[in-house]
Amino acid sequence: MPVYGVGHAARLRGWRPADLAVFREWLRPHHEWHDWDGPYYPVPDDAQADARVAALAAAPAGAADGMPPRTVVVADADDRFVGTVSWYWESQETSWARMGVGVYDPAVRGRGIGREALALWTTYLFQVTDWGRLDFATWSGNLPMLGVGRSLGFVEEGRFRDARIVRGERYDAVVMGVLRSEWEARA
Repeated sequence: MPVYGVGHAARLRGWRPADLAVFREWLRPHHEWHDWDGPYYPVPDDAQADARVAALAAAPAGAADGMPPRTVVVADADDRFVGTVSWYWESQETSWARMGVGVYDPAVRGRGIGREALALWTTYLFQVTDWGRLDFATWSGNLPMLGVGRSLGFVEEGRFRDARIVRGERYDAVVMGVLRSEWEARA
């Protein structure tokens, strides 16, 4: 099974069959992480969640197109599934990739695992691609994610005022990015 990065609190690795059932459970709507990770998008229904897990089961090693895998597991120090990191094209024509991190288990949040996972993922993506930049998008109410980005050297590059409605309240959409040269200088 491929390993994409190892830190003190987090380990990025490929999917195992046992991870799929755990991931499927975390996709259920009653879990609190849905309140933070893009809460303006609908929570997947059972059919959508089943389809997402089936797609992972069909191609657990990642993309077959020569690109990095689109989603890998974030495991804790005991190698238990606790979340995922991912990337997608914001603009494939200009090699502009956007990434994300989700730590599903609230019992492990606030201990640096998401920060370390995002750092490992950023390093990995810059190592295996020629991309000049990476970014992530969030909302202004997700203060922990904004803090993680700032602590890693990501810069707020875009703020779209009152663009997101969360629980009836308006928030800004925020994009934070880092250039390859900035990330390499940081190391």
